Amino acid sequence: MPIGSPASRKLLLTLVVLVVVLDAVAIGTYYAFGLSQRPNQVRMAFTVVWAMITLAIVLVYLHRIRQIRDAAVRRERQLRGR
Repeated sequence: MPIGSPASRKLLLTLVVLVVVLDAVAIGTYYAFGLSQRPNQVRMAFTVVWAMITLAIVLVYLHRIRQIRDAAVRRERQLRGR
């Protein structure tokens, strides 16, 4: 079985791009609004929100990739069973 289908590779690339863009926006926001000079609670809240958004993106895309992979495995098993 080849390593990843074109659809799963496309989803993986999309996942990586989204996380990189999110990180760039978050870092830009951090410095643009001077969060380094804000109280610790504000910085922590910002970091938690950033991490939660990253987690949501990763979970959604990994779930989609797994669905594609599982479908491919099921198809291969059906073909072998015939």
